[in-house]
Amino acid sequence: MKKIFTLFFIGSSLCFSAGSQTVSSRSSGNENFKLLIDYGLGLPQQQMARNIQAIHSLHIGGLYRLPNQLRNLSVGLELGAGMYAHKKIEQTFNFDANTSTVVPVNYNSNVFNANVQARYQLLNDNRLIVPYVSAKAGLYNFYSNIAIEDPNDPDGCKPLDKKNIINDKTFYWGAGAGFQIDPSVFSRRKRDGPVKIDLSVNTIYGGKLDYINTKHLKDEQEIPDTGGKPLMVKFINVSTQDIHQHKVAQVYTSPLRILEIRGGVVLNIGRMY
Repeated sequence: MKKIFTLFFIGSSLCFSAGSQTVSSRSSGNENFKLLIDYGLGLPQQQMARNIQAIHSLHIGGLYRLPNQLRNLSVGLELGAGMYAHKKIEQTFNFDANTSTVVPVNYNSNVFNANVQARYQLLNDNRLIVPYVSAKAGLYNFYSNIAIEDPNDPDGCKPLDKKNIINDKTFYWGAGAGFQIDPSVFSRRKRDGPVKIDLSVNTIYGGKLDYINTKHLKDEQEIPDTGGKPLMVKFINVSTQDIHQHKVAQVYTSPLRILEIRGGVVLNIGRMY
């Protein structure tokens, strides 16, 4: 969650910078800077699709359009943060044949990514619908927080690990295509405004990552052995003070493969005033 709040802070800073840039744009006629804000639906592919749900993300970035003969080419930076799991499950942990404890376990799995990118428009920027192709490369981070609540059971088990963090990252690259659409295309009055609708589809490829299987979370006694590594958490028996471990999830390792569908807006800074 801290990274998501950080992303919102960066977005506010970008908007402030955009306003500052606009002042100079009015005097210089410079319209080469664009601000990107969009929502992304990431659909895991191949092995990842068997283990995690869709990734919901917010992205904020900026593009600089190159001058003169290269004006259809833009380069820039982008940050994204999102979530692919938020669940609470009652887990039954057995200490011995006669002792068991039911404990609520909260699972929160998130992502963060940063990249540099290039976008090439196939038509001039003043068209109502402008198709483009894009490429990007950067760093993708998967991390999960597991918060185990204290049970109200004087004879049962109490978790010693309040929070267990799984955190892994990999480099990735992606390619895609999309459309930049002027909203006036849906009205009778056509005009070239500063705000465009941005729709795109991207394919993401990256190295191997460790992440929690959140698609089939079950009670410890029902977690199937499907090839994942057990995630163990330390517990202490309240009455005997015996320290032991219980499995709360499974950790999987697979290459990063995501099909990303995005929808958002592009703000042409030079045309806002």
